[in-house]
Amino acid sequence: MLSGLQIGKAYQDAPIFFNPGIIYQLWKQQTDVIIFGGWQHFTYWLALVYTEVMGVRLLIWSESTLKDERSASKLKDKLKRWIVSKADGYIVPGKAQKDYLLYLGAKNERIWVAPNAVDTDFFTSKTELYRQDRETLKQKLNLNGIVILSVGRLIDEKGIPELLAAFAQLKTNQLVTLVIVGDGSQSEEYQHYCQQKQLNNVVFSGFQNQNTLVQYYAIADIFVFPTRTDPWGLVLNEAMSASLPIVCSSSAGAVDDLIEDGGNGFIFSVGNVTLLAEALQRLVDDEDLRKRMGMRSHEIILNYTPQIMAQGLQEAIVDDKLSNINKSKFISLH
Repeated sequence: MLSGLQIGKAYQDAPIFFNPGIIYQLWKQQTDVIIFGGWQHFTYWLALVYTEVMGVRLLIWSESTLKDERSASKLKDKLKRWIVSKADGYIVPGKAQKDYLLYLGAKNERIWVAPNAVDTDFFTSKTELYRQDRETLKQKLNLNGIVILSVGRLIDEKGIPELLAAFAQLKTNQLVTLVIVGDGSQSEEYQHYCQQKQLNNVVFSGFQNQNTLVQYYAIADIFVFPTRTDPWGLVLNEAMSASLPIVCSSSAGAVDDLIEDGGNGFIFSVGNVTLLAEALQRLVDDEDLRKRMGMRSHEIILNYTPQIMAQGLQEAIVDDKLSNINKSKFISLH
């Protein structure tokens, strides 16, 4: 653990750190490879200086995409391009992140993919177990009818206003419940909105730990991820491990990799309430479609396991073209 100072905040109130001790620690460890997790911390810049002086191999691990909300600063863009030009290689989780690095000047042949992953076996096995007594579990959680599930922070950036507006447009003779799992600074605001609009079938379940969260995946029929901006969206991995059909905004960092529009779910233009409502309506009305798309979700997510992610990282770190680091020590600044 490095001692240091927090000297400000960046996007979405993320802290900015300055840890001058990083230079000593890198020298002490005598690392051959450093994985650089971004550019917003001064600590990263110190590590960059170290790699230049000591001739240490530098990899950038980037989860940013061209879709991310960011300030239109020409200076920041130039600084990022300069950092990218100094790197020996790059690690990304998927297509959108690779496109962003290519935009910043990275060389295609120096980019390795280590797909973001969750414990797929855990989410699959647990949801299958809980589904064996699904109706009893729904009664325990006080949920009824077809369940649309959303998991994430309760802030506007996650698309909660659009989700609530779209849910209000659903028309069906069946009982449909929207369950929102998570907490955030705007939780009370959204609950007040539901009261005003008489959206009585919206349930705010608060934060749930992993062991409890799988119960919600087990009783869900549809998973929706309406985010306005997100580097990836690991809840998509979780929901797909639970064999759920997905409704996802075009702004999710994982959408190009995980969602087949019309295959395992539907993609809607970010912020488009009408398209979101239409996608939800189609899945609510068609049980067979939900099952087919859920099965396809599970097939896709089998290629996004921790083992495959580790393999991608290993290939980047132990680059066969550079035989002198085949037994390298590395440090990740991420």
